[in-house]
Amino acid sequence: MNRILLITGQSPTGRLLMNTLHGLGFGIDIARDGDSGIRCATHRHYSHILIDSDQSYVKSIQLFCRIAKIQKNAVGVLLTAAANLNTVYSAIEAGMRCVIAKPVDFDQLLPFLESKYEMVAHTLSESEIAGLSLSDIQCSLSDAELIDIIRSVDYPFAGKHRLEHFDRDTLERVVHLVSRWCRQRAQREQELTLTAS
Repeated sequence: MNRILLITGQSPTGRLLMNTLHGLGFGIDIARDGDSGIRCATHRHYSHILIDSDQSYVKSIQLFCRIAKIQKNAVGVLLTAAANLNTVYSAIEAGMRCVIAKPVDFDQLLPFLESKYEMVAHTLSESEIAGLSLSDIQCSLSDAELIDIIRSVDYPFAGKHRLEHFDRDTLERVVHLVSRWCRQRAQREQELTLTAS
C-alpha cells in the first residue's frame, strides 16, 4: 500500500482525511505545517504528497515544489476550496497531478491514492492506448496522464490546447474516444495490409 504525507493544519478537512485514509488502511504521516512536511519528506519515502490548502494556494504549490525536489517520484495532490482554472493550471504546471475541491470527494481522491502510476502516458504507443480499458481510464490514470494521452496522438480534437481546464469526467470521455479511435485505426491498417497481400 502506498504511503502518504498529508500536510494540513487543524482544519476539519485534515482530521476527516486522516481518519478516513487511516481507516482504509493507508499508511499516513501528518505534518501540521510546511516546515514539518519538509522534515518528514527528508526522512521517509512517500508515494503521495497531499497538501490541504487552507491558506493561499500559491504557497501550497510552492511548498510542493520544495518537497518535490526531495521526493522526486511522489504524486502531488492539492486540496483547496479555490479549485478554479488558475489554481488547476498553476498546480499542473508545478508538477502536481491533481487539484481536488473541498469538501473532498473521496470517489475522486481514492483512485489517485490507490494507483501506483505504473503507466506513464507519454510512453504509451497507439496500440497500448487502444488497449486501455474503461477501468484503466477511470482509476489508473491521473488527469495529467489523460491529458498526455490526448495530446500524444493526432486525434482530431479542437480543444487540445485547453485540456488543463477540463473536468475529470470530460478528460475520461475524450480518452475513451481516443482509445476507440486508435482501435479502429489499427483495424483499418490491418485490413489494408491483408488486402494488399
